[in-house]
Amino acid sequence: MASILIVDRVHPYLSEQLQAQGFDCTTNLSETYEQFCARPDNLFGLVIRSRFVVDQALLDTKPSLRFIVRIGAGVENIDVAYAESRGIRVISTPEGNAHAVAEHCLGLLLGLLRHIPAANTEVRAGEWLREKNKGTELSSHTYGLIGYGHTGPAFARLLTALGGKVYAYDRYNPNAGDKNATMVTLEELCAQCDVISLHVNYIPDNFHLINEEFIARMPHPFLLLNSSRGLVVDCAALARGLQSGKVLGAALDVLEYENTRLQNLPKQEWPEAMHALAAMENVILTPHVGGQTLDAELRHAKVAYEKIMKLFANSL
Repeated sequence: MASILIVDRVHPYLSEQLQAQGFDCTTNLSETYEQFCARPDNLFGLVIRSRFVVDQALLDTKPSLRFIVRIGAGVENIDVAYAESRGIRVISTPEGNAHAVAEHCLGLLLGLLRHIPAANTEVRAGEWLREKNKGTELSSHTYGLIGYGHTGPAFARLLTALGGKVYAYDRYNPNAGDKNATMVTLEELCAQCDVISLHVNYIPDNFHLINEEFIARMPHPFLLLNSSRGLVVDCAALARGLQSGKVLGAALDVLEYENTRLQNLPKQEWPEAMHALAAMENVILTPHVGGQTLDAELRHAKVAYEKIMKLFANSL
């Protein structure tokens, strides 16, 4: 039997279905990098989220490995190029939580537009500031989605259903538009939109995509949403943009200070920009939970199972 090791939390549907197909499927949620490297070379597949980095040294200890499934969208913790050079297929499951991330983005957006977090804090403190918390309606804004793979279209569907006008830009798929979003250049998107939402994978080309230069060339003040990867946004530049009023508000589910386990820095190690963002009432921060729903866990498992079986059907 082909042996598959699961090292991160995945809905039991995946292991149940794989075992029903005759695979020897083992789960070890405490597996470390060192323990994995020390395992005998008898694994056919690895299922992982962000338990540890899958680098060249690790892959060299497992010549028999034939596929890696990264549960989720990003694969930045895996040396994909080296894996594929060794004949190891790397697949991910971005379809699994696209709707969950889109719903979270909608919640973050409404929180910004209607000042919900600040108003909640004020009422709990005994303040009743109705005029201060007067907001704007979702349909009065124009949205620019950067990246239009899986979560972008899911968010566009929600925005369009609620009366929003949506534009999208995708450097790698410029013809990805659909009935919910008009594809434009990045320059056109910046000119047309007053809400920018990021839906890109992290690759070196996307490092600090939102930076001092991007903020400066926006022709008008705007709101920023980031539910993709933290390194896409220069937090120091964003803090300065918020302080100057060029950025009207920001909602961040991810931060550039996260490690490979998707954990943020301890508060005692926060840089100045992190302290600045945390002190602003027009900034909403959540702990990389956009895709974390019970529904998404099951969808991830179903997508992973289908993709693994497709690999075998194609004579992996």
